[in-house]
Amino acid sequence: MKRFVLIFALMLSAGIHAEDNCKNLKACSEWATGRTGVKYELGKFEKRSLKIDKDFSLADGDADFLFNYILQNNDLVRLKRDNGTYQIINAREMKDFQFPTVKAEEIPSTLDFFTAEFTLGSKERVSNARTILKKYLSKNGRLLEVSDAPKLQVLETGLQLNAIKLMINELNK
Repeated sequence: MKRFVLIFALMLSAGIHAEDNCKNLKACSEWATGRTGVKYELGKFEKRSLKIDKDFSLADGDADFLFNYILQNNDLVRLKRDNGTYQIINAREMKDFQFPTVKAEEIPSTLDFFTAEFTLGSKERVSNARTILKKYLSKNGRLLEVSDAPKLQVLETGLQLNAIKLMINELNK
């Protein structure tokens, strides 16, 4: 019986719960780096504690996606640097940073933020698109109207940009 209890206890401890590896940003980034090889510049956030749902598990899923999800749920965002590392920044400070620009046909389906520019048929369509798309932006997304052309510049996650691209394609019909 003792042997059964020991095996059962070991099986339970094999599950990787987020609170074990992500008590703070440093520990969580080390967990992510160990699984993805991606390095993070934490700066002033190194000792920041993270809020994670009690039942959230790191056992299943893509480590890169899970870490990015944890960051955004804690009002943090990662920004890819030229050297291949990511800098962690406060979501409220996003306006102070330049995010990578992607072509509309090359938007990655990730939780990373990108800037994409979309062409619409006229200034009137741009105005209509702004009105409609504002409702679909994440809390950190931004819409900017390009002043000299019927275009919208959008800062948003890759996942959201792909959805926005579908809506803009419909508006352009």
